[in-house]
Amino acid sequence: MKSIICFVAMLVTMMTLSLSLLTGNLVLQVYLKALASILFVCAGLFAARERRSGSSYVRFILLGLIFGCVGDISMQISDIKGELYFIIGLVTFALGHVFYLVAFFKKSSFRWYNLILTLLVIPAAIVGIPLSQAFEFNPGFLFFAVIAYGVIMTFMVGKSLSFVEFKGHPRFVQMTIIGAILFGISDIILLFILFFKPVSSLAQFDPFLLMLRMVGLVTYYVGQGLIALSLKKEP
Repeated sequence: MKSIICFVAMLVTMMTLSLSLLTGNLVLQVYLKALASILFVCAGLFAARERRSGSSYVRFILLGLIFGCVGDISMQISDIKGELYFIIGLVTFALGHVFYLVAFFKKSSFRWYNLILTLLVIPAAIVGIPLSQAFEFNPGFLFFAVIAYGVIMTFMVGKSLSFVEFKGHPRFVQMTIIGAILFGISDIILLFILFFKPVSSLAQFDPFLLMLRMVGLVTYYVGQGLIALSLKKEP
């Protein structure tokens, strides 16, 4: 029950955070993001405790949630403190995906279709982003960092699809796969917000930019929350 309470509290905080975008108060947004992120970590901890599972799968998922929390806070602080915190956020988010990936491999062996998303998206990004000239990475090495991050993220999402084999545990399968997909969608939205010039050049309170940021928040927090709650149903 405590895991559900944390999940609901996270949703309320997420909605408050979304509304705070209209104020432009960056300090308030840091605190709200920190609270929302801590709440999905707590949801995972309580879910694991309710399931009474100490498996290596659970430990790696919890590590993924914790690193996602740190990455989330760092990314928000970067709006105030600058580039260093953005890099820290990018690295910790990537490590969070790695921990999820390791956890998924603890449950299911490699399947050829796990790489389909990576093989479709990453070559298209490597070729299409420079050719489009619609993206701007400053400094330039961020392009390679984003590509590396994309490889890890798409592989993680692709690997989550292996869980369809757990036919006797539909809630676990649904929450894990939907959570991973939503997390991936939030990353793609963030890519466009930060680096796609027609979007990144918009004014802070432009309605389209605000809408995109709100959708990014919803997909991210709901995705992380579902992954956290899935620990209650771990087979």
